[in-house]
Amino acid sequence: MKKSKIQRIKEAEKIAAGEVVERPASIVKELVENSIDAEAKEIRVIVRRAGKNLIQIIDNGIGIPPDEIEFAFERHTSSKIHSIEDLDTLSTLGFRGEALASIAAVSKVEIISRTAENEHGIQLFIEGGKLTKRNEINCPIGTNIKVNNIFYNLPARQKFLKSDPTELGHITDIIQRYSLANPELHFIYQHNDLNILNCPASNDLKTTVFHIYGKQTAKFLEPINFSEEAELFNLHGLLGHPKISKKNRNVSSLFLNKRYIISDLLHRAIQEAYKGTLMVNKHPFFILFIELNPSSVDFNIHPKKLHVRFEKDEFMYNKVYNVVRKFVEDLFIAKEAKYISTDLKKFIPKSDLESINDNALILDEELLQIGENGKIKRIPESIGSNEEKNSNDKEVGFIEEPVQITLDEDKVARGGKVSESIIREKYIISENFPKIKLISHTGQLSNNVYIVLEGINEDNEEGLFILDQHAASERITKEYFLDLYEKSKVVKQILISPLKIELSPSEQIFLLENLNKVKKLGFDFDHFGGNTFILRGIPTIMGKIPKIDIIKEIIGDITDIGKDRSFSEVKEEIINYLSCHKSIRGGDDLTLKEVRNLIIELADCNDSYHCAHGRPTMRFISFKELDKLFKRTG
Repeated sequence: MKKSKIQRIKEAEKIAAGEVVERPASIVKELVENSIDAEAKEIRVIVRRAGKNLIQIIDNGIGIPPDEIEFAFERHTSSKIHSIEDLDTLSTLGFRGEALASIAAVSKVEIISRTAENEHGIQLFIEGGKLTKRNEINCPIGTNIKVNNIFYNLPARQKFLKSDPTELGHITDIIQRYSLANPELHFIYQHNDLNILNCPASNDLKTTVFHIYGKQTAKFLEPINFSEEAELFNLHGLLGHPKISKKNRNVSSLFLNKRYIISDLLHRAIQEAYKGTLMVNKHPFFILFIELNPSSVDFNIHPKKLHVRFEKDEFMYNKVYNVVRKFVEDLFIAKEAKYISTDLKKFIPKSDLESINDNALILDEELLQIGENGKIKRIPESIGSNEEKNSNDKEVGFIEEPVQITLDEDKVARGGKVSESIIREKYIISENFPKIKLISHTGQLSNNVYIVLEGINEDNEEGLFILDQHAASERITKEYFLDLYEKSKVVKQILISPLKIELSPSEQIFLLENLNKVKKLGFDFDHFGGNTFILRGIPTIMGKIPKIDIIKEIIGDITDIGKDRSFSEVKEEIINYLSCHKSIRGGDDLTLKEVRNLIIELADCNDSYHCAHGRPTMRFISFKELDKLFKRTG
């Protein structure tokens, strides 16, 4: 290999710009941070074609002086720091002095800015980092910057930009974060003349959450405020009840000295603090602000300033965990009845409630009573409504051991009838013998996850099939949604009373971009205006009308799935999710008819043996294998 001479790289500024300007959202982030640092009270963000054609930021901040505005577009120039020692007392969002130079190197920039000390402002036109025109102009105090045709001079970079919905989703995410971080500022955000977000200056974080995430999310957020002067540590913000937990941790927001950051260390601490209150694979929803001495944190380890390094990792982890854990214990564990007590009595007829004594416990749809021996037993059927009990699922959250029912032996001796269900539920208890009872007449085991069946396999062997009821139902539902989508069948039920649903801006963008595709899945949405949609129909397979928060969770989850890819790329993943969401669950109590219908529908599937995610729906154990197990064959 021939040795090359070391020399200056041509157009090196375009290469270096790639560290800062990764996509349109990177430009929005840098310019919004500049507006905040410029003490703006109102920031208007206007984008066209997801920022590929235009990004315009208008603020009413202090502006840039005429003799400094050109200098601001040179590399490593800043009004925020003057030496590396200034990083120890950093109080601004921007500080590297690369943003404007990098943006100008890969786009066509027009900037107008004026300070209060000057009667006129200055207008600059810059293309590819080169100044082409300078004018004096009448304009209001503040800065108005337009970034046109990103990567126009780097076609190789331009072609790697994602689809408009994907790029717009990233921009929206940035605007939402900084609206939360600065509730005292007025943010206005438009795309192609469509208002995405108008978040007035409120000085109230919960009001800002209401504007972004809607009423139901804001309702289940609790304020947290902790301060420790000795350690120069403050933690405040909003923590969400487990009821609004998310499948994606990135929905939550963490701010350090008012800068949005991503920290695996702190996310783990918060997740651990919620331990015992969250379902599997769920993450807490929170908006937290941490304030530290700037000298104890390094923001300068990542070009986008998203990741940080702490001077004392262990201290930060333990401090955040302990503060959040105490809050969770006080409000989401000790006082959990605050969130559930209002929903209990609606399952029980008023006449039945009057028959229950003061020692009775009402748990979901099943009535239990504390007996004289302190053991829990079911209240006799005469107290509860059979129709009511049969129409609801039976879930008793904290009783780990099955209830032992004592039969009235005198009644049996007198010829009284004992129902078959009681006989099945009664354990055979004897010393030095396992506790055993009969399985239900449906074959469903007591954990309501597996169903035991008898049959013949493809090799004509007789034996037992063990069916996973959720996996089987998930497969059936997946093939239903796939058929619905591929054949463009509109099989939906019209809601008598349409539901009004408020979505976050990022969810709004996803739904607007994919409205027809979502309708092909059976969800009939109409855009009502702003972040509000009207749901007029749902897939027939969903059965009864779901609650609004279930629909919102579905839209939120499929938005996360499709955030970085086109709908066609994630279609099956979204269908898998819907199949899982609407399927029979492990724990659901099934009737004999429901079990039989489940088997019939599974048999009719193209792939009867795998759920939507590839797990088996059933296993088989032949009588021959059982004979071997009991040593009945040689």
